[in-house]
Amino acid sequence: MSAMLDGEATAAEEAELHGHLAGCPGCTAHLERMSALTRSVRLRAATRPSEMPDLTWRVLDRARPARLGRGGWLRPALAWVGVVLVAQSLPAVLLGEVDGATVHVARHLGAFALAMAIGLLYAAWRPHRAYGLLPFAAALVVAMGLGAIADIVAGRRSGWSELVHLTELIGLWLLWMIAGSPGWERMVAPWRRRSPRPTS
Repeated sequence: MSAMLDGEATAAEEAELHGHLAGCPGCTAHLERMSALTRSVRLRAATRPSEMPDLTWRVLDRARPARLGRGGWLRPALAWVGVVLVAQSLPAVLLGEVDGATVHVARHLGAFALAMAIGLLYAAWRPHRAYGLLPFAAALVVAMGLGAIADIVAGRRSGWSELVHLTELIGLWLLWMIAGSPGWERMVAPWRRRSPRPTS
């Protein structure tokens, strides 16, 4: 029945089905219900253009076109940060060298930094992908930042030595800018409401 309603049954199958339906009131009633349901799902009354909701702004609000800054400076800046991160991560990945870490841990840390670098370089190459990469990059930078703060507070590392993570922070900021600064409007909206309107 379903194949026939979808136009996928062969002539022989339809003939066999109609032969069965001729002597089966239950299946006939079931086919009528299926036909009514199919019509109600596939067909509906046409709506006049004046009655159609305007979804333009809802669609545009969810779209995340890349913003490259005046003169397009954000892309090369992000690419440069990615190159710097690659240079910072290679000693850890290839040689297993990170201050105070075993070779295994050093290579893991280097792999995370290298993944971040590849993501930033990819976003510089394909800036429309920046919004999708933003959650991963933000999670990685926040986790590294919390770890750095914990090490500084515990006295295991100095604040000066942890400035190496400034590269990731700058990369995250550039990625956020290219992604269209999501969340910025919501943050500044309360302040805009509080500010007095200029009087004429």
